[in-house]
Amino acid sequence: MTFPLNRLHVLVIAGLMGASAVSLAHAQEKKAANRGKAVSSEKSESAAAVESIRVADLLARYGYANKDPLALITAAKIKKQAGASESKAVHVGGKSGEAKSKPDELAADAVLARGRELAAGRADLVALADDIGKSGTRGAENGPGAKRTVVNTRAVDSYRVTFRGGEPARVVVSGDGDSDLDLYVYDENGNRICQDTDATDTMICSWTPRYTGPFTIRVRNLGEANVYRIVHN
Repeated sequence: MTFPLNRLHVLVIAGLMGASAVSLAHAQEKKAANRGKAVSSEKSESAAAVESIRVADLLARYGYANKDPLALITAAKIKKQAGASESKAVHVGGKSGEAKSKPDELAADAVLARGRELAAGRADLVALADDIGKSGTRGAENGPGAKRTVVNTRAVDSYRVTFRGGEPARVVVSGDGDSDLDLYVYDENGNRICQDTDATDTMICSWTPRYTGPFTIRVRNLGEANVYRIVHN
């Protein structure tokens, strides 16, 4: 037996079909890699701060290697201006770090102390270091998050962080120099979004999510236990 369709039935069916099409399109969109173009060419303040910390880490390493007080003092200033709070990244993979006691030479105060030490006898640099020391660290309520921990020998640490759609995302990892670290970022569907696999333990990943969603950050250690800091916006 068949029943004639009146106008109301047709409208209901058309509405259901339209809703299904929208849901399907949305599902397909989410299966595609969550990486697109920035809505604005301007980086967020938090993303810019992460990049500044990356520059400061590289400058500090240069200062230590070359015993350059100005490089170290400048690196400390950049770090203090960038600011950072405790990371809210969720640890989702990797065992507790091996016991490894190593001073945090990339901490702003440690970098500044070494710069002041090397600047002995240079009144201008000592005064600059003193001014920076008095300035304190900038607050970071909406700024980058940071975490310092240990990745075990030839192990992988994994974190989950949510990044906002249309806004630049930045992840920086700086190790203690004892092994090679690699950095990978995956979206919620397992698509590899970014990787930095050079032969160092200082890495950065940069991308812009198409929509707000969770990402998995993996830090792979290719050698002995490494004390590293991960910073993200």
